[in-house]
Amino acid sequence: MMTATVHTDTYVTEQCLIEHQTLGHIKQALRLAVDWQVGAPGLPRKLATVRFMSQSFRRHIERLMSLEEKDGYMDVVGQMKPNLVDQARRLRDEHDVFRVTLARLLPRLERASDTNAAEIASICDDLHSLLHGVDIHDARETALLQDVVMQDDGGEGG
Repeated sequence: MMTATVHTDTYVTEQCLIEHQTLGHIKQALRLAVDWQVGAPGLPRKLATVRFMSQSFRRHIERLMSLEEKDGYMDVVGQMKPNLVDQARRLRDEHDVFRVTLARLLPRLERASDTNAAEIASICDDLHSLLHGVDIHDARETALLQDVVMQDDGGEGG
């Protein structure tokens, strides 16, 4: 039965890696849309693009966070490195912050007028902040996973 567990863990790890890579591409595309400099005639197209990319971002980040929470690293940290559980818990709590932020931002984006440049700019600024927060979160997750894998628990040596 150990083989099935290892195979399942490998599958989940691979899926997490693919989801992280996909989310990275979506974050990049969303940044391009948010940073797109247009005049008044281009606002409707920019708003439509930002809406589309934001929806894709929400779907993919939710998928990744759910995968991490249910099948991913968060449980493994507790099993392998109980001293790092608090760090994993804080990262899990950040997932909730991202969910709340998206729940607040996306309806604003849907209601935004494609003629109101200030409103669109404000939403784009908030999306930039969210993306920055996700980048920091991803770096913390990576550091935690490296700590789990690389951290020496003591033993032999001098």
